[in-house]
Amino acid sequence: MASRAAAGLVLVLPLALACGDRDASREAEPSRSIPTLTIPVRTVAVERGEITQRILVPGSLVAGRESRIGAEVGGRIEEVFVREGDRVEADAPLFRVDPEPYDLALRQARAGRDLARAERRQIDSDLKRARDLRGKQVVAQQHVERLETQVAVARAHEAQAGERMRMAELDVRRTTVRAPFAGSVTKRLADEGTTALRQPQTIVIVLQETHELDGRATIPEAYMSAVRLGDRAVVSVAGHGVEIETEISAVSDAVDHATRTYEVRMRVPNADHALKAGVFAEITIHPMPRTGVLLVPREAIRSEEGRTRVLVFRDGVAVAVPVELGAVAPDSVEVRSGIEAGERVIVGEEAQTVAPGMAVRERQALAGPP
Repeated sequence: MASRAAAGLVLVLPLALACGDRDASREAEPSRSIPTLTIPVRTVAVERGEITQRILVPGSLVAGRESRIGAEVGGRIEEVFVREGDRVEADAPLFRVDPEPYDLALRQARAGRDLARAERRQIDSDLKRARDLRGKQVVAQQHVERLETQVAVARAHEAQAGERMRMAELDVRRTTVRAPFAGSVTKRLADEGTTALRQPQTIVIVLQETHELDGRATIPEAYMSAVRLGDRAVVSVAGHGVEIETEISAVSDAVDHATRTYEVRMRVPNADHALKAGVFAEITIHPMPRTGVLLVPREAIRSEEGRTRVLVFRDGVAVAVPVELGAVAPDSVEVRSGIEAGERVIVGEEAQTVAPGMAVRERQALAGPP
């Protein structure tokens, strides 16, 4: 048994010595360093300059005004003077309600006014005589005062009768309904013989103002500070063949919480009525140029995980810097915060492929953005 143990020790000892020799040889070898990878990149200096933005958005053209015109007095529609598609001038007759009942009411009101006037004149005469007799001490003062009261009441009745007559005259005029403005008849909803009501009102004609249309477009809230009243706009309609120059006439103060957009409007001349209300339009807005702003090339911007950043070349390292953008042009972008003038940003393909923190060297240093 002792001889077997001794034999085992004899076998293990050379192996241990051999392993020790290999470890010693490794320690004796000089250490080898892994070379650092440096990416060549193109850079551009951040500079201040002027940027002219162009915003292309879909829109539509709607009527400048639209009125749903109904009867102002109740009764049977006697005649409709227009048809769909007709163009009318302001104050042109559109339709007429049978005026006979209102003519009769006007005659009655005039008769009532005449009666009240005659009664007032009679009492005026009685009062004059009573005052003469009072001066001669023929009648009592109470009689004069009573007649004075009757005269006041008679004058009130006369005024009341006059108002009823003027209302009857107005109703007669209202039997003929006229266009409130020059426009196009887009719908005729009732014909002769229809009984028109005032409450609820019977709508007979839909009239649109089309010699000038209202261009409307929805702008993403990212451009909230870009669009201003008076900015130039160009309206293009498929099939029309002509671009229409106009300007922004109204900017909404509210942003739609669902679409994150706000509405702008512009007047679109349409004297020849070549454009139709309701058509789709492409609208290009040209905001006023912004001067003295920090600019970087668009290719320097990288968006990832909901953040907008640029890679800044700092001491041989690509440093990711969050930035807030402003106006956007075809080649350059306004940067409102995050970087300063004179810093160099990485552009080209490397701006999108280089990972933040990587070692980089300038392969080509370009001038600032156009």
